[in-house]
Amino acid sequence: MRLTQLLGLLLWSATLAQAGELVIAAGDKLQTFDRYWEDYERCKAREEFTPVRGEYETQTDYRRRVEILRVGCDTYRRIEAARIDIPVALRYDVDARRFLFELPVTKGLRLQYEGLVRDDFPPLLAKLPRDRWHIDDPTPKASAYKACTLRSAQAADGLIGQIEPCRTDSWRGCMTYYQRDVEVGWRREEDAFFIGDVTFYAYADVPAARRIKDMERDLVYRIEGVLTVPEQSFEARRVEIVNRVSGERLVTLEQ
Repeated sequence: MRLTQLLGLLLWSATLAQAGELVIAAGDKLQTFDRYWEDYERCKAREEFTPVRGEYETQTDYRRRVEILRVGCDTYRRIEAARIDIPVALRYDVDARRFLFELPVTKGLRLQYEGLVRDDFPPLLAKLPRDRWHIDDPTPKASAYKACTLRSAQAADGLIGQIEPCRTDSWRGCMTYYQRDVEVGWRREEDAFFIGDVTFYAYADVPAARRIKDMERDLVYRIEGVLTVPEQSFEARRVEIVNRVSGERLVTLEQ
């Protein structure tokens, strides 16, 4: 991409960000989800269109022209190596010496974080761990909520120390169901795993927190993954809290 084109795209992206519109980068494209949807719809229209054979067009030339229209829309339907930047709003508890981060959600596009968390609810429980989880247990089925376990969480540049998953409310975090079993106590419902939100603490002493606060306007959640257009979903494979200007990384979450 030429420098002038890149600068133009970055300026347009900044304008959209100020207007509160979500911008998705993929390859040389930097545009809103609606534009990706339009690209996909135009491709589908071309794919389904059968043109009339020209009066002076041979059968071979006509077949070749139709085949070009039938190339397919996979590259418009599923977009690999996509990226979204969403601004970070800092929340710091000076007494506990920690920031609270919550992975963002968006309107009109489902951000999916299943790949970043581990389903570590055990299949069997002798009794429900009310001291560690929130249990909502109407007979004979119990809803169990706990903090989502991060697969890989790293503090990248020394400003952040320990990273600790948390749950900010009783009915948030990750959830599954357990049913009473006369032999074992409680048996987990098969394939039941739901993510309400992904939140975590990132510990930092006060001097480091002040430095992080100074860069707040440039901090973003940089979400990398796969955009699936018809399903309006974005499968996150990596999330960084990063200074978009300096490139400093505070936290990296990966599969």
